[in-house]
Amino acid sequence: MSATIPSAPPPGAPAGPSRWLGLLLAVALVSGGVVYAVNERSEDAQARLVEAVVPASTPRSPSKAALAATARRVAIDTILIRRAQAVEKGNLALFLKDLDPSNTKLIAQQKILFANLVELGFTELGYSQAEERFDPAVVKARGRATYLVRILMRYQIPKVDEAPVTTELGYTFISRAGRWVLTDDDDLDKDLGPGAHREAWDLGRIEVLRGPRVLVVVEKGDHARGRKILAEAAEGLTEVRDYWPRRWRGSALIIALDDTDVRDARFADEDIESAASAGSTFSSLPGQDTADGTVAGAYIVLNPNQRDQVDEILLSHELTHVATADLGGYEPLWLAEGAAEYVSWSGIEAFAGPGEVTKWEQEVIDQAMPTLHALPTDAGFYESSADVYGVSWLAVRYLVQRIGLNAVEELYQDMAAHGINQVSRDRILLSRSGLTEVTLWTSLRTYRPRR
Repeated sequence: MSATIPSAPPPGAPAGPSRWLGLLLAVALVSGGVVYAVNERSEDAQARLVEAVVPASTPRSPSKAALAATARRVAIDTILIRRAQAVEKGNLALFLKDLDPSNTKLIAQQKILFANLVELGFTELGYSQAEERFDPAVVKARGRATYLVRILMRYQIPKVDEAPVTTELGYTFISRAGRWVLTDDDDLDKDLGPGAHREAWDLGRIEVLRGPRVLVVVEKGDHARGRKILAEAAEGLTEVRDYWPRRWRGSALIIALDDTDVRDARFADEDIESAASAGSTFSSLPGQDTADGTVAGAYIVLNPNQRDQVDEILLSHELTHVATADLGGYEPLWLAEGAAEYVSWSGIEAFAGPGEVTKWEQEVIDQAMPTLHALPTDAGFYESSADVYGVSWLAVRYLVQRIGLNAVEELYQDMAAHGINQVSRDRILLSRSGLTEVTLWTSLRTYRPRR
């Protein structure tokens, strides 16, 4: 499982954009117009020095730069509110209203984006400005009246996101005849977090298929493949329900597009063996409120080169990650991947009998264990040439036999919430199983399964 990240008022709020415009202006006036861009901080520092020696009663007017920055922020906020409301109302003309009319490529792309956003049918959608960015090459190409800003997109997909989640974008605005317009949406992509501006709706026209607890996103017209994935996902959900004790009743988003680079999943190399990736969603992005952010859930991305081989066994593994994603995310990878493998192999055992599981268990003991000297570490886990998945599965299987499945699930929850470092992980593991990671590994080295 890989971990790929203030919002505008919710679209359709009764007050409407005109009231927000007035509110923003009022705030600017009350604060004395102290709103400034990054390159104007020196001017603000000088203003503070003057404030220290000039009596408070002396009337002062905001600087031209501060007034211009305030007006720009109000204008951009109004555009962002209008874009969110356009999606809610299904109003394409309103969505395109603030685009640079000379950028025909952007307009065409935004028409596709609009159709995708409407099809997903967000229950909440809002855009807000985070911080101004600067790129001299962009300013040189577009002129001095250029404003680059990191944007937070806060949204909620119904029956998928339990609460609103956040992703990020980079917008470039230019001033044309006294009016700000959006002229590009990818100038900042290289400076954003992993997977930014690579959500399913950003990558071409999509089709959304809905099941009782699953949404599948495919290329427009790829309906047959989407229906098959829906059916396999329903079976996978049954396995998660049957073989993992946490009573998770959430839903999953499965993305099956032609693109090899979706969210934080990378499948560009045709030799990549990974068939899928479960990437985190964030209610608060890393660095936004805390260093690690707040994980809200996960979306599944399928490797386009292996979409036709997807079955309920693979999906039960990934769906286990989704079912545990909101627990905190601090569990060690051997536990996260071992638990997901435990669920999928329990499904295999139920279908094919214990023989296949017994065979793989012995292979892990005979072939995989000798290639390692400790439990797989988080660093380099997914790049390891050793069978780290098998060893992780064996560790979880051993713990289930030692303390029981319910106790392992409780261990997982505790680790996910509090396993922030090795000391914490060993303390939790010791209190719940009588083992540390070192003694667990030692036990696995001498483990001989009962036949």
